[in-house]
Amino acid sequence: METAKSLKIKMGIVVAKPRATKKDGQDGAAKHPALDVSQMWDEINRLPPVKLPDSSLPPVNKGWATVRVFVSSTFEDFNSEREVLIKQVFPALREWCESLSMCLVECDLRWGIPQDTPSGKILNTCLGELDRCHQDTRGMPLMVILLGQRAGWVPIVSEIPEDIMEQYSWINGMSVTASEILHGAYRNRNPNAAFCLRDPSYLDQVAQHELPRYQEEGWSALMLQSLKEQVCKRFPEEQILKYKCQVLGTDTSTGIDKVKLGFSDDFGSWILRFLQARILETFSGHSEVLSTKEKPSWEQIESTQHQLFLWQKQEVFLGRNPEIQRILDFLQMKMTAQQQQHKGSEEGDKNHTIPLYQVIAEPGLGKSSLLTECINRALQLPHCTVFYHFVGCCSSSIQISNIMIRLCYHLLPPGQDRDDALQRLNNCLRNEDMKEILKDLLALFPSYQDKALYIFIDAMNQLSVPSDASDLLSWLSTEEVLPPFCRCVISSTHNSVSSGSSYIMHLEPLSLESAQNLAVMYLSRYTKELSSKQLHLLLQKTSSQNPLWLTMACEELRVFGEFKMLTQKIAGFPDTLQGLLENIIQRLVQEDQSARVKELLCLLYCCSESVVEKDLQGSLSYLERGPEIPSMHWATLRRTIKCLIRASRDHRGRDKLSFFHGSVAKAVEQSFLTADTSRQPYLCSLSDYYENICSDDATVVSHLPRLLQEAKLNNRLVQFLRKDQRAKSIQAHIRAQYLKGLRCSMMCREGFPRKPAMICAFCSLKSGAFGQFFPNSQSCAVCGSHAAYMGKEAFQCPQHYSHGRNDCLVCKNIILGPQSPMPALLCNTCGFLQTCIALKT
Repeated sequence: METAKSLKIKMGIVVAKPRATKKDGQDGAAKHPALDVSQMWDEINRLPPVKLPDSSLPPVNKGWATVRVFVSSTFEDFNSEREVLIKQVFPALREWCESLSMCLVECDLRWGIPQDTPSGKILNTCLGELDRCHQDTRGMPLMVILLGQRAGWVPIVSEIPEDIMEQYSWINGMSVTASEILHGAYRNRNPNAAFCLRDPSYLDQVAQHELPRYQEEGWSALMLQSLKEQVCKRFPEEQILKYKCQVLGTDTSTGIDKVKLGFSDDFGSWILRFLQARILETFSGHSEVLSTKEKPSWEQIESTQHQLFLWQKQEVFLGRNPEIQRILDFLQMKMTAQQQQHKGSEEGDKNHTIPLYQVIAEPGLGKSSLLTECINRALQLPHCTVFYHFVGCCSSSIQISNIMIRLCYHLLPPGQDRDDALQRLNNCLRNEDMKEILKDLLALFPSYQDKALYIFIDAMNQLSVPSDASDLLSWLSTEEVLPPFCRCVISSTHNSVSSGSSYIMHLEPLSLESAQNLAVMYLSRYTKELSSKQLHLLLQKTSSQNPLWLTMACEELRVFGEFKMLTQKIAGFPDTLQGLLENIIQRLVQEDQSARVKELLCLLYCCSESVVEKDLQGSLSYLERGPEIPSMHWATLRRTIKCLIRASRDHRGRDKLSFFHGSVAKAVEQSFLTADTSRQPYLCSLSDYYENICSDDATVVSHLPRLLQEAKLNNRLVQFLRKDQRAKSIQAHIRAQYLKGLRCSMMCREGFPRKPAMICAFCSLKSGAFGQFFPNSQSCAVCGSHAAYMGKEAFQCPQHYSHGRNDCLVCKNIILGPQSPMPALLCNTCGFLQTCIALKT
């Protein structure tokens, strides 16, 4: 029996090398010589619409909705279009979906079917995945259909299993791609299908030896042309995009030379707009529930950030069932303790109080993912309420006060008790006072006789002030604070509480089985599958036992477009988390046509904490010394680095960006910022933007002093702290900390050469010389705080006073006239150093 390859050779068709993806490119002329196109379409048009059982219809309006988008096309000739989809359109669509509490899953089968896969399994995989899309959208799957001048693999009847022929009403002579179109779009007149028809004019620019990859002859060409004609007759213009492209050169990024095609921006933007419109229509009930005309409250914005973080982490969790069960057993111990409490004496038996549970592990081992799974399990338990807080999920979550306020909203219903507690928290200055408020909150919790309270706090070590973490942990492990109906589970990189007052779980690296299951599960979500050899090679990496390394590696494989080079790609993965992240960063920089990825990552690194997205965009424009970056360009740039960042919102609803993990910041530093002077241009650009452009005073005060300090722009720092009206809101002790490092180091205590610093009578009555509101003579000569009553005399060393005369510290003029000058003063904080008050600017 002649093979398809031998048949092609007889017909004079150049045969491309076999691929490890879906079978593609076998011409059907020799296999279907007697088929008639018009008869074939008569048979197709007599088929009934595709119907799925009612039981497959998903629930709508509850929780997160899953949105699947199926990409249908031949493979080698649409590599460039699929790159646009996978790296531009789908990242933008995913971000948009997440804002509506929708989970986007793109079904792009450009690789994922291992080599030598039987024909039946290929067909089952492609059409089965399309069935899943059917189920999620009530029989109208969201599809992006790319059609060029190749029909793809046209199987003969003997290659198609009987169950597939019957289930999908297989039409003899149709290619697999055409069958996907029939099943997913044509038979149901699917309004959610986008047809993108490539104009053939670009073929004049394709080299002769490359043409077989981009066009076919014979039956395939005839069948494909009839398919396009039928599509244009059956579907409205709104669903059809006819686009042109041009040859830009050769794409070598995957290790295999391919023709690189270029398109106008309309190609990606049209697909994005189409899918957004159809998603809103298809999931209208879901979007209506989420939409509101009212501006979300502070508590709603914060809760949304934590819910999104919870969803993102649980998506990549697998295994660790024993660890989960241990934590759930700990939570369930609560009921016995509560019963003992009710049976105890009036004073209360406190011996039964169960301490908190600590999950300890190094970064990247999956502490957050483990806690998210435990939270999801706890939410299913009866007679309990669950409070969870992820310290690293957004900028505000790193403050202990943020935890207390969110806990207050969770525990107390709207009313006077909640208002009073919130007022106390807003006025709270000491952690000891916060402890008392926490005790009162737990005491006011109204449902403790009916419900248990489970408190989960993740990444305790990331709190902004280390002492806050130790304080909070001590409160949660103290019987005085923790009532018997409450159980606490926390995670951290180190043990912060004595072992006698808590249960401790040291999280170990993944087992080989769990690592394998995680890799398979992650890739299968995108209909990708590694061969056994490739999977073994991936798991041979020592760092594959680190969940973060493994998920990042799988994500790199997912966006890699050439299955033939996949084994080489896996072999080249660095065997450390730091190395893999640096590898990813270098890839993003190399693929970046705008040459802005490096600058954006460096700016974000120099911000040191989450930053308002609009400010980061403005800082990048300032760095380029050009006009503001267009919104479309910025959106594309942000999505390029999406795998490295975490998006959140502050209490004012502003979008903020930060690195999703501390390892990313280290990788950026190692890649670009190891030289002593490498940070200077980025620090200066950020400083310039905040000082001259940013219109939000609170944001300026929060960022600018630190940036000026790190950039060693000392004179600008002093001028800002003392002369800029925006700096008036900076507390005196914070101002003192910034200026402390600028003071002259010469000692001016008694016994050392020194001279009192003086202020002339005229300047002594004025104010503002040191950044304060009250007279200069009553202000600390360094930080500007009030120093009239307990202030100390300020001195200057011989290097900074004028010999033989008195100069005014403020106006620098010689002090003359009958009026006596006033001594300059220092507050207790600044006077403690007993050094010269001159500042080195």
